[in-house]
Amino acid sequence: MLPVIDILVDATLITLVLMLAASGLAVIFGLIGVINMGHGAMMTLGAYFTWAATSAGIPFPVAVIIAALGVGAVGLLLEHFLIRHFYDRPFETLLLTWGFFLVATEAIKIVFGTDFRNVTNPLPGTIGIFGLELPTYRALVALLSVLLMLGIGFLYKKTNLGLTVRALIQNREVASLMGLDVSKLYKQVFVFGAFLAGLAGALISPMLSIDPYIGNVYLVRSFFVVTLGGLGQLVQGTLIGSFVIGGSETLFALATSQVFAQTIVFVLAVVLLRFFPRGILSARS
Repeated sequence: MLPVIDILVDATLITLVLMLAASGLAVIFGLIGVINMGHGAMMTLGAYFTWAATSAGIPFPVAVIIAALGVGAVGLLLEHFLIRHFYDRPFETLLLTWGFFLVATEAIKIVFGTDFRNVTNPLPGTIGIFGLELPTYRALVALLSVLLMLGIGFLYKKTNLGLTVRALIQNREVASLMGLDVSKLYKQVFVFGAFLAGLAGALISPMLSIDPYIGNVYLVRSFFVVTLGGLGQLVQGTLIGSFVIGGSETLFALATSQVFAQTIVFVLAVVLLRFFPRGILSARS
């Protein structure tokens, strides 16, 4: 029975880490409809900023905050000079964010090089919980992912800002006629999504070797997570989508290779989207 529990716990940890990685995209794509192809590059920048800060002797928790704020600042510049002019033209925003990905990736190569970088694990070892030995840092990241998504859900559902954002999503024209500053709200949402992408990259950086394409590992998965869960379903949708993509991949990998497991999961995601084109929770929107 214990191996089964170990498998379920491992799948849960991977699900929650993927939920963290997809959170920034869930905010930008799910709330304002921008297909952010630069999401992976933002995560990569978060990882490199963390490596640079820790290499300079800055404590890891402070480095994570600096990295997230740094990527948020990059998102602010991107939104202010480019994205804000094309919110009504989704294809153009897709091309612009794809261009950002290409430029950011080449800039990373120039500034940091192409060699693998590593951020020292701030919490090595394992922790015992109910008789199970869990990697301490991965368990902490999973817990932070849950707390973060609960915080986002509270902000979205229980605050005046969340109410304003929901009004904007439901009808942009009416929201504008009611005196809401639509441009300001779009900017805030985009920058917050970039901040979350940077935060995810920073927190995940000790788990992987860092290279200019580290964020791409999560880009396609994040898109499937958001679309499967349902656009605008920030908490429940992101959790369900993360389990379908991350958790089920872990289970399939037990019986086959990792690559084949990924293929099975992506096929499963496409089939589910065939029956739930607006997401699994679309009926509750």
